Amino acid sequence: MGTVARHGTITDSATNDSMAAQGTDTGTLRAALEEHVDGEVRFDAGSRAAYAHDGSNYRQVPIGVVVPRSVAAAAVAVAVCREAGAPVLSRGGGTSLAGQCCNEAVVIDWTKYCHRVVSVDPAAKTAIIEPGAALDKVNDAVKVSCRR
Repeated sequence: MGTVARHGTITDSATNDSMAAQGTDTGTLRAALEEHVDGEVRFDAGSRAAYAHDGSNYRQVPIGVVVPRSVAAAAVAVAVCREAGAPVLSRGGGTSLAGQCCNEAVVIDWTKYCHRVVSVDPAAKTAIIEPGAALDKVNDAVKVSCRR
């Protein structure tokens, strides 16, 4: 679990301590993600604090956050993390009530850029959606497609 300072402030050294225990340097990981991933790479204390919780009572400070601009960019982020030995957590809307979307890992947040409903096929009863798509948007797209 991430470290929280006495005054409730998440410290950057907490991430370094956590990753050091896993044998990974956060500075090197961050630099590699920034170099290779088309998206936002956030390792600052404020971003990590924002992603340390979901709709549940669980609080776990992530190593960092990646907001990919495409599904392909997220695949690159996963590859960089795998190479560094860093765990990865895929996060949707952060609405979990049981702590599924907070962990001591590099969090991939899909909601900003990867939220499209790509296609709906009413005949096959299938839809292709990106990981950050909100359920209401998917349901709306399905309703429109089924009316045609």
